[in-house]
Amino acid sequence: MRKMRKALFLILSMSMLITTVSCGNKEVASTEESIEETIEETVEVEVETETEAEPEVSEDDGYIGGKEIIVYFPNWKLGKENGNVEDIPWEYITMINHAFWEVAPVGAEQESSWERREKGKEARTEFTIKSTLPDADEEIFAKYAEYHKQYPDVKILISIGGWTKCGFFSEMAFTEEGRNSFVQACVDLIKENEWISGIDIDWEYPSGSNDGERKPENETDQGCPIFGMPKDDRVNFPLLLKALREGLDAEFGAGNKLLTACASSSTGWTLPNQDWVSAAPYVDYINIMTYDMAGDWDKQPGHASNVSSTKAAMAYFIIAGIDKPKLNLGIPYYGTGFKLAGPTKNPNGNKIEVPNGISKDFLTIPKIKEFEAEAVPVEEEGWHKDYNDAVGGAYLWNDDPDSEYYCWYISYECLDAIDGKFALIDKYELGGVLIWEISEDTLDHEYTKYLAKTLK
Repeated sequence: MRKMRKALFLILSMSMLITTVSCGNKEVASTEESIEETIEETVEVEVETETEAEPEVSEDDGYIGGKEIIVYFPNWKLGKENGNVEDIPWEYITMINHAFWEVAPVGAEQESSWERREKGKEARTEFTIKSTLPDADEEIFAKYAEYHKQYPDVKILISIGGWTKCGFFSEMAFTEEGRNSFVQACVDLIKENEWISGIDIDWEYPSGSNDGERKPENETDQGCPIFGMPKDDRVNFPLLLKALREGLDAEFGAGNKLLTACASSSTGWTLPNQDWVSAAPYVDYINIMTYDMAGDWDKQPGHASNVSSTKAAMAYFIIAGIDKPKLNLGIPYYGTGFKLAGPTKNPNGNKIEVPNGISKDFLTIPKIKEFEAEAVPVEEEGWHKDYNDAVGGAYLWNDDPDSEYYCWYISYECLDAIDGKFALIDKYELGGVLIWEISEDTLDHEYTKYLAKTLK
């Protein structure tokens, strides 16, 4: 039986968010306390703090809770361990976001929106959607049709976009004709595959961030150009969702097909650039990606997913007046790695190497559990693990000079932090959770089963 302890997690205001809690610091900044008073009394939530015990879930128990358990299923993992449709724990989830399809211009002319804008050309008005991996999706779609018959209550949505495939969203949404052509392409795809339950829009992100539009990071990344001005994206994003909602309802009946959209968790840098208040009426769910909330850009190790920042992101939408049951919180099935500049017994607040070259794809739950199992007391050299009570986040670090992981620091999602997120879901009656991504769970789906057992 795990011991229980209580922790205070503070809501941050959408316009005044200040993430001043340093990693490992047990004191929450007084600024947060003053902001909290504008929202509600400080909420006391119970968080389990020892994760050694395995969750007790019967193999025969399916998910009988009332909350959404939404998982991304990436088509590029097909054929890899835990990456096939038959590997999905269908009995423990409610929804699958198939990742990814992309927006594309109709016709032979495929110049990028970047190029078209630079040449001063008008926005194209005919767009379609297409698979990012057609051969893989042909096999996956056949399996979806098969498993849909066995698990008809599990909704399968097609996610369009993703971090690297948002290059044509802004141009497509720029005109009514472009939006309508996109809607028709979505309708046609669903009509061809009756098991598709709806569309998930992963436009990352309309109007960009405080840094402006995002440039491509490599040759396979389209970036996210703004065709026109940021204010155009701000208006056109809700208009796109409105057109899609109306198109799905007109073709398949009101509410018979789902429409969801992903949202950043950056309450000060990204979210203010979008008009979620206008967009919200048209979607069934807003999936808040409460992960990747720390990275190399911070110049020090941090908690990439934690309860306090998750609460801040949730509060942003609630303060704006968006229906709480439409909000799903993100749970990462991967760790975020940092390379410390030098060995230390207290890594938080230290400098890091940038870039560090540590792949998130490597730091899956099984790999992190291996590192956890090797953890030794801080007085010894090797892996060490700890939990930051102030923000609700777990971390590992290595100070063994003979280890290939020397000076690594890993922020990761543990069961304690998940329990803290459950407390938020329960208190505010949120929709449920969003998982990136299902293949990175253990082979016996330990984390997903834990969600199914605990999330009621």
